[in-house]
Amino acid sequence: MAVSSNGEPASGAATDDRSRHILLVEDHPVALLATQSLLEAHGYRVTSASSLEEAIERARAYPDLDLLITDYHLAGMGTGKQVVSAVRAMCGRDLGAVVISGDTGSAVHQFDSDSRLCWLGKPVNPARLLALLKHLLQHCSTAQ
Repeated sequence: MAVSSNGEPASGAATDDRSRHILLVEDHPVALLATQSLLEAHGYRVTSASSLEEAIERARAYPDLDLLITDYHLAGMGTGKQVVSAVRAMCGRDLGAVVISGDTGSAVHQFDSDSRLCWLGKPVNPARLLALLKHLLQHCSTAQ
């Protein structure tokens, strides 16, 4: 789906990504609601979780997920990297993933070698997030 610079679907855009299923892992309720609303407004089906444990439960319930979006720093136990590893293991494949973080330190560099994982800095630009999802859907669906 093509998007304009403000993150809205471009007129006449193909809708082949609509109804793709995304697991959204975010422990901050306001950020969760805002991101989920954005994704649903663009036609994605969203299942949410607020912890590593919930993410594993959701992946078990929906092994056919298309993408994963997770915050890097989760309250309590778990990081975005752990979420990605656990959900991929549960789904049995290298699911495309976006890790969102305000951390620009060394933690970010651990993602460089994974072509199916993108890092996105905070504050999140909605158009950039939607473009990353489009990229991952195209790249990961042909590579699996």
